[in-house]
Amino acid sequence: MSDETTPQTNESGTTESGTDWSQPQTHLETVLKAGQENRAEAGEVIATFLNSEVFFLSREKVDEASPHVQPMLLQNADKQPVIALFTHPARIPGAYIDEAPFAVRVLGAAVVDNLSGAGLVINPGHELGFEIPAEGVDQIRREFRPDVSAEHTTDS
Repeated sequence: MSDETTPQTNESGTTESGTDWSQPQTHLETVLKAGQENRAEAGEVIATFLNSEVFFLSREKVDEASPHVQPMLLQNADKQPVIALFTHPARIPGAYIDEAPFAVRVLGAAVVDNLSGAGLVINPGHELGFEIPAEGVDQIRREFRPDVSAEHTTDS
């Protein structure tokens, strides 16, 4: 994986450095855990996701000059496409890295703004994760992003 390594955990879930990866490691993970414990926090979870850096995986190296980015897609239980996103490089399973070795850091809002026809899954396979189907991504884009068309009206 580019520029990041996935720490190896021991039987207790900690790394050699003593980090307990079963616990939240980022602000987004902390808010996500709070949201899992209290459904009333769902709006805060989405807002935090939109403003947080996440990682997606790519089979090809991505930089500013890359004209097209193709993140690794998975299929959910309903056989629908979802982009896999991760809150921290340590959350990326080795099998995914074998398929797409380049981790690309991006804001959650950029993913929602550019994702079409697919859902997303945060930290697939980890308890600090969630899935949003394609319709939910469209709804987030409508409800959490400002309506720029209203800003372009002129007074006559």
